[in-house]
Amino acid sequence: MLQNLYIKNYALIDKINLSFDTGLTIITGETGAGKSILLGGLELVRGKRAQQGLLKDASQKSIVEATFDISSYYLQDLFESEELDYDPVTIIRRELLPNGKSRAFVNDTPARLESLTRLTAKLLDIHSQYQTLELNDKAFQYELLDAVAGNTDLLKVYQAAYKKYKKLKHDLQELSVKLMYAEQELSYKKHQLQELQAAKLDEVDFEKLEQQIKAFDNLELINRVLTDALQKLDAEETGVLNQIINLKSGFNKIAAYNDRFDRLAGRLESMQWELQDIIDETAGLIEANDFNPGEVARLQERYAAINQLMMKHQVLQIDDLITLRNSLASEVTDLSSLQAQIDGIERDLSQTTGILKQNALKIRKNRQKAIPKLIEQIEVVLQNLSMADTKLKIDLQPLDNFLPNGMDNMDFQISSDKGKSFGSLKRIASGGELSRLMLAVKTVLSKYKQLPTIIFDEIDTGISGDVAQKMANVLQNLSRNMQVIAITHLPQIAVKGDKHFKVYKNNGNDIATQVKLLTDEERVYEIAEMLEGKSPSESALNHARHLLNLK
Repeated sequence: MLQNLYIKNYALIDKINLSFDTGLTIITGETGAGKSILLGGLELVRGKRAQQGLLKDASQKSIVEATFDISSYYLQDLFESEELDYDPVTIIRRELLPNGKSRAFVNDTPARLESLTRLTAKLLDIHSQYQTLELNDKAFQYELLDAVAGNTDLLKVYQAAYKKYKKLKHDLQELSVKLMYAEQELSYKKHQLQELQAAKLDEVDFEKLEQQIKAFDNLELINRVLTDALQKLDAEETGVLNQIINLKSGFNKIAAYNDRFDRLAGRLESMQWELQDIIDETAGLIEANDFNPGEVARLQERYAAINQLMMKHQVLQIDDLITLRNSLASEVTDLSSLQAQIDGIERDLSQTTGILKQNALKIRKNRQKAIPKLIEQIEVVLQNLSMADTKLKIDLQPLDNFLPNGMDNMDFQISSDKGKSFGSLKRIASGGELSRLMLAVKTVLSKYKQLPTIIFDEIDTGISGDVAQKMANVLQNLSRNMQVIAITHLPQIAVKGDKHFKVYKNNGNDIATQVKLLTDEERVYEIAEMLEGKSPSESALNHARHLLNLK
């Protein structure tokens, strides 16, 4: 509910501060007095971009500030999503600066204009004869039907599932594309991995293998050196071992004569055993160096294969090949995991689709039941607005795809004269008819849900007499369920107000728009002027008192 409107230094306004209550508030004033300026200020609060030249005093900033009681609107989630501080009594402020820039605040928190638009859509609804496009808006038509159908809770469940459905579809598409590109490389990566796994890199002592290969390449030289060494060490008479044995035997003969001879004999014996060990190992090497050609070929092939892998992958060490192998194994595993994720999402999507369909069918069933009820209620109000020949038709067609509010396509049509065919609201209805239809629709809708403050801007243009009286009664009935503000030029409507403001221009040198809350007697005079014009007669004043139920 709009509680207060403060405007300073805006257009022709120096400063005004208006307080609003529940029920029906009336705003009247002569043409050009500045009623449109009040609406212009509210449009700024609603996030409209400011035009140049709106500062009354170009050296001072302009302020438009609206205070709302939003305690019954359940807007905490909206405030959170817009990153705004929630307060049950919320203040929305626009400031227009002399340099042409503007600022917006919600509860003193800087806000984007888009945030103001989304927030005030829940708080303020402005209508004129030329601003009834909401009637042609599919979302509004569904909102109207679902309110009467009692689909609020079902729609919450459906929309939560729909949100999840859209995310799952997005995630599935994203992962499927990722999998498609990954699969294009999978065959090659698998081939690389198989090559590296076949090399059994963890079982390779590459340094030893390299030594073996070098030994194969120098086999003749190695055998010649080993054979020559064995001959020189172990020849029967001239070999080094035999010479050492003879030396040791000589020293043993004289060992008894000097301890030093005995020690030398011992050292020669040690040399004998060391030479014998060298001879045995050399003989063993000669025997081992007699390689099997098949084994030689196998080791050479393995060595070449590993070298080829290093060259292929541009690495210098076998450890680098092992790292690459592990990385490829991880990527192939990740691909399997990716497919598993897709399978999981598809299962979740199937379950969510089932929930959506189940709730969509319930929503459709409720809508089908509510259509006759909705049409009847709107047509009853239209009869009270002297539109008895106006008929509505709502066709509900099932769809195969999911929409944010179900699986239905709704066609809302009107026939404005008896016997005429039905057509779209925009094509069939005139501005005045659309205004009255909007009034009827809001009257019905207000019975089923909490609506934002609604401002009717001279929707009574072009009507008078009995129709004006009927519209006044409908406005008054509507105001029992919600806050209604009506800018009007008809006395029949003005007298129904619980509160009455008059917009006027002062007569001073500095022309300014002013607004005042009328007392009962001032209201009598205002109504009389609306009935008869300037300087109303006593008869007009008495008639005004009668209309206002004042003695």
